[in-house]
Amino acid sequence: MPEAKSERPEPFLASTVGEVFCIGASAVSYYLAARYIDLWPFALFAPLPLLAAAFVAPTRARAMLCAFLPVFIGTFGEWSAESFFLSTPVFIGIAAAAGVVVGLLVMVARAAARFWNNWTTALVFPILYTALLFVLARTQYDGTWGDPAYRMDTLRPLLQLASVAGLWGMVFAMSLPASALAFAWYRVESGRPWITPTITGLGIFAAAFIFGVVRMATSARQPHVRVAMIASDHEIRYWHAADAAKAEDLLNYYTGEIPAAAAKGAQVVVLPEKIASVTDSDRATAMKILSAAASASHVWLVAGINEPKPPKMNAAWIFSSDGKFVGEYDKHYFVRGFEAGYQPGTNIFTFDAPWGKTGVAICKDLDYPWFIRRYGTSDIRLMLVPAWDWEGPNALMHERMSWVRGVENGFATARAAKTGYVTAHCAYGNSFGSDSTFARDPAIIVANLPLGPGATFYTRFGDWFGWLSIAASMAILIAVFLPRQTE
Repeated sequence: MPEAKSERPEPFLASTVGEVFCIGASAVSYYLAARYIDLWPFALFAPLPLLAAAFVAPTRARAMLCAFLPVFIGTFGEWSAESFFLSTPVFIGIAAAAGVVVGLLVMVARAAARFWNNWTTALVFPILYTALLFVLARTQYDGTWGDPAYRMDTLRPLLQLASVAGLWGMVFAMSLPASALAFAWYRVESGRPWITPTITGLGIFAAAFIFGVVRMATSARQPHVRVAMIASDHEIRYWHAADAAKAEDLLNYYTGEIPAAAAKGAQVVVLPEKIASVTDSDRATAMKILSAAASASHVWLVAGINEPKPPKMNAAWIFSSDGKFVGEYDKHYFVRGFEAGYQPGTNIFTFDAPWGKTGVAICKDLDYPWFIRRYGTSDIRLMLVPAWDWEGPNALMHERMSWVRGVENGFATARAAKTGYVTAHCAYGNSFGSDSTFARDPAIIVANLPLGPGATFYTRFGDWFGWLSIAASMAILIAVFLPRQTE
């Protein structure tokens, strides 16, 4: 009798156990990466299992399920930050939409993985994902808020990619390892060649990482400025009260902390957003208090002021070390609902200081790379940011977002946030001091902060990589679906 042929065992990825494992592993990773900002290894790993399972799934419906469920479940890691704004049904709808949209991208990558046999296959999902996030950022009200690339900030070498390709280069790079390894896993289990496309994806990631290491190692030594950031949640409920006496009390409270910072050598002091509400009737008094504080301590001073009378303005007042009023910056972008009715500013604000050219922006303004790039093209070396966050992942996320704007444009940042962090970080994303009002109140940091080197490649050419990802995505869709392949 002829010897019976042994059947090839069912690939792990194609089994029910394999699919459940992949869905669970990706869901947990997405959730942890969303909930805990600095867990970048989970952000890198999250797409890998779902991509591998979707590539090998026997039907499109099962593939879509393998992609949809992890993203839908993982999005709930952001619930603690978003429940303050969004109702439960709305958030569930957003999570479902995210799952569907990412699932559709995965389906395109699946088609490429099944029908292509060249080195570009592992790049398909990273390109599509980058294009999606770029389009969303450009079209949605909140800009780049919540972009997954911000979860990579503490991986400093990858962060340096922002100086060339902006946030979108970081999105692309962070997606490469998972896409390349998922494709390799799929090809190995299906008995097909896998080395070349896998090495391509991992090689590009390695090149980006090496670039970052070299950029940090070869950065030129820059002059320092002594910065102080002071924040407090003291009497925070009165920020919007049009009460002259209360405004004076709050201003005196904050300015009372300045002499201690000056005694530690501070040259410039940053106070939070909306520390007091000032109307036309008490504007002169408020000006006098802040001017006197700056001149008495010989510091430059930036203070966030709420101006509640129409037109409502969220402003930052800037004073020189001799108490002269240098000017007012008006916030451009506002938090939905909470800042309804505010008049947006029309111009950026820069000034020449003894240490170099300096810019001022307020909190949410830094969610928009294309806006902050205007400061980069003005060649500032330091950005001063009054801010106001709220407890939970939001506070840390907003602080991390400001890191990327500095790396993108080559400036250092000093940021002071109520219900948040007081931080100083250089143009390479290194921290030179951090505290928070959650740990102590008032939170005060005084640090020697290196000035930034100035305009970067990103500053000069902007979101070129985002636009390139859109063009590449169009080419991918044409290649995959015209003529349409069948399974």
